Amino acid sequence: MTLDNTVHDGDGRWHHAAGRNGNGQGVKLARLMTRQFGHGPGTPGSWSRFLVVHARWILAVTLAVVVATAAFALTQTPQYRSEADVVVDPVPGVGGASAQQPDMSTEASVVGSGVVLNRAARFVHAPAAGLGNGLSVKARGNSYVLQIFYSSPDPNVAQRRAQAVAQGYTAFRSPKPIPKSAQNAAPTATLITRASLPTSPYSPTYGLDIAIGLLVGLALALVTAWGRDYLDDRLRGPLDLEQQAGAEVLALIPAFRAGKREPRRRLVMMVSPTSMVAEAYRGLRTRVLLAAARDSRTILVTSPAWEDRGTVAANLAAALAQSGRSTALVCADQHWGCAHMVIGTGNDAQGLTELLEQRTDLTSALHPTEVPGLRLLPPGALSPDPAALLQLPTLRRALREIRAQADVVVIEAPPLVSPDALPLADNTEMILLIADARTSTRAQVRAAMRELDQERAKLTGCVLVSVGLRRRLKSTFLGLPRPTAPRRTDHAARQ
Repeated sequence: MTLDNTVHDGDGRWHHAAGRNGNGQGVKLARLMTRQFGHGPGTPGSWSRFLVVHARWILAVTLAVVVATAAFALTQTPQYRSEADVVVDPVPGVGGASAQQPDMSTEASVVGSGVVLNRAARFVHAPAAGLGNGLSVKARGNSYVLQIFYSSPDPNVAQRRAQAVAQGYTAFRSPKPIPKSAQNAAPTATLITRASLPTSPYSPTYGLDIAIGLLVGLALALVTAWGRDYLDDRLRGPLDLEQQAGAEVLALIPAFRAGKREPRRRLVMMVSPTSMVAEAYRGLRTRVLLAAARDSRTILVTSPAWEDRGTVAANLAAALAQSGRSTALVCADQHWGCAHMVIGTGNDAQGLTELLEQRTDLTSALHPTEVPGLRLLPPGALSPDPAALLQLPTLRRALREIRAQADVVVIEAPPLVSPDALPLADNTEMILLIADARTSTRAQVRAAMRELDQERAKLTGCVLVSVGLRRRLKSTFLGLPRPTAPRRTDHAARQ
């Protein structure tokens, strides 16, 4: 696939013609396309696609782990810890020999021995058997200082027991008076810091626990999201769409936020003509015209399922009209069509239903729009049987009359999950298949190709919408009328 309006300057870089005219949106679009086409059809795709598709899952799993961690931490009983420090003196040498340095690991074990705990138990009047439960001892760095910690839900108990254990150890190591037989046999110990009363619990540490929960939750979310992505049937990108459909991807339409829920704000060619999304539609217009045969003037816009065909059809029609071609937009999707609302035409206007039932003529049914050179044939009154309406012999005659009055005809068709699209496909020269980068699946695309089996030769190409991260469009021009409220409840449910 080639990039629209791009040139290669010989140094391995692509430049967009719009970028040389001061509009950097073309360069951004070219970069987006390069990233999207840089991944094979069988690969998970870029990190941006991965994060966009699984953002809700990653957020939900991470939040669940953080909430569970916080709830567990809140159920824990606060623990207070008191510390007493004891210095262990070396054993003096005999006969001028150097002093023997104490083994601090051994001394730490001595602190927790039964002999020391029995001495400490007498100081606090508590059983020696339970005295070692909250006790921990470690040497401070490379020094000869032992840190004796005692933990308890009661800060006073922690202080008394830490002090008792320290006194029991010093009494054991430094008996008074020192027996002559024991001189130079073992190190002595001196209490240098008495146990203090803790004022705040050291455990649980809520901030640290939540931070650990956040890291663990994020890691778990990414791993599980990768597993879901591996098993997910959604499209992996434009090359995957080309492989499933057997047709070229003509354009990538970046994902965007229109700013408000009004359908008319999705008419990017009028609302934000200098945006990257509008640049993508201009590129689609160029490729469609290049792919069109000499007498191919009717373009059917359809999709495998519930993708946004109306927005694509309306913007493509507007782009064609802005290029100087007389364009007609036909809204032939009775149930779920929205192209007429994107253009801004009210729902009470006469349209395709009345024309096919011969209750009006083409002059009355074809309405001018705010886009110069673009006329609209709205769906008209909702037919009780849209499938039968599109099979009337008057459909072929109506499309022939519209082609006689316009250079290009763009038709918004129902999705291919509905048989209503097939009569329209039989009366058109070109078909565009719309797929959504966020929701369309491989199975849906393959099923759509089976539906189009008889009209496969008319498939001009595919368009992948909602590509990349959503971006908010800056409205640079808005001259469209406010549409009336939609009259189709099933349309609102689908869109």
